[in-house]
Amino acid sequence: MAQTILIKRSTSTATPTSLSNGELAYSANSNKLFVGRPGGGSGDIDAIGGKYYTDIITAATAANTASKLVLRDGSGNFSAGTITASLTGNAATATKWATARNLSLTGDGTATLSGVDGTAAVSSALTLATVNSNVGSFGSATAIPVLTVNAKGLVTAASTVALATTLNITGDSGSDGIALLSETLNFTGDTGITTTVSSNDLSIDLDDTAVTPGSYGSTTTIPTFTVDQQGRITTAGSANVATTLNITGDSGSDAVALLSETLDFEGSTGVTTTVSDDKVSIAIGQAVGTTDNVTFNNVTVDGTLSSDDITAATMTASGHVVVQGNLTVNGTTTTVNSNTVAIGDSIMVLNNDETGTPSENAGLEVERGTSTNVSILWNEGSDYWQINDGSTTSKLLTSGNFAASFTGTLDGGTF
Repeated sequence: MAQTILIKRSTSTATPTSLSNGELAYSANSNKLFVGRPGGGSGDIDAIGGKYYTDIITAATAANTASKLVLRDGSGNFSAGTITASLTGNAATATKWATARNLSLTGDGTATLSGVDGTAAVSSALTLATVNSNVGSFGSATAIPVLTVNAKGLVTAASTVALATTLNITGDSGSDGIALLSETLNFTGDTGITTTVSSNDLSIDLDDTAVTPGSYGSTTTIPTFTVDQQGRITTAGSANVATTLNITGDSGSDAVALLSETLDFEGSTGVTTTVSDDKVSIAIGQAVGTTDNVTFNNVTVDGTLSSDDITAATMTASGHVVVQGNLTVNGTTTTVNSNTVAIGDSIMVLNNDETGTPSENAGLEVERGTSTNVSILWNEGSDYWQINDGSTTSKLLTSGNFAASFTGTLDGGTF
């Protein structure tokens, strides 16, 4: 049968004094609907509707009627007596100010506009304020100007500072002062060095030596040189270099002809080699230190995995063991002692080995130590979910079993 749901109600004009958050109540004589204010206390109650308010809205009119809501007519108009409001904005028309005013400008410039009333244009000369009394021309061949400028770009002070006219120079030995306005700095070469000045450029060149110009060194030789105190090459020649690289390994040996052969680094099972940027990298695909995360591909454990199979040191390494691929455990019990288990699947399948008519309950049970365990289970015999809180087993209500589980009236009570 259908259900009847009654909210809390009263036949008096009394207002409910205690409603739970979100609980509804109706006062029939006052024609108001109340709700317990969400987030408030039991005494926080709001009137949210009812015939009292709908009557006020229904009585709204476009006529000038006291104590009635205003309803615009079909043309968007309504009648009113006195309307009190604060107005802002511009007048539709104006030809003159009510009172003429004198306007003044101050700051870095001053001006006065007298008798401004909006009937005519008014102008006045702008006078800049004096910010620097030291006026005149600044700077010369031996002095440069020094200016102080404020944030508005105005020069507030002006002066000059003497310009240096002497260049002091020193060398490995000796020193001198060059009068920039009357003397010339001369660059003079010494043994094996010639200086040249042209087009604002100074060139310092080493003189030629007795060495015969040419190319020294080849694929089998390297160049040899003799350098004098001025850094010049005075003799040049070449010397032979080794062209064979002898190599040995844990087994075997070979010689690589550097000019015609290539030394090949070849990996073996689980080992790869890479040559790039003059470097040889030998790797097994991942780090295998005691603190590294080690990845194994396609690992199958058949039976019970015990300390006889993997040493305690390996099982308790501070890194992680990652299985890339499928991990199959064919034993009857799998125990995980970690406190946090993260599973990527969005759906966990229980009773996965069931292929016939289902007969087993399935769900989740929480071990609570010295307290009674709690659980949420699918009851296979009754075809519904049930929850156990440690003392009572209750059916979980759904839209499918609600009508069959509860018949009659759900009554909210009175106040």
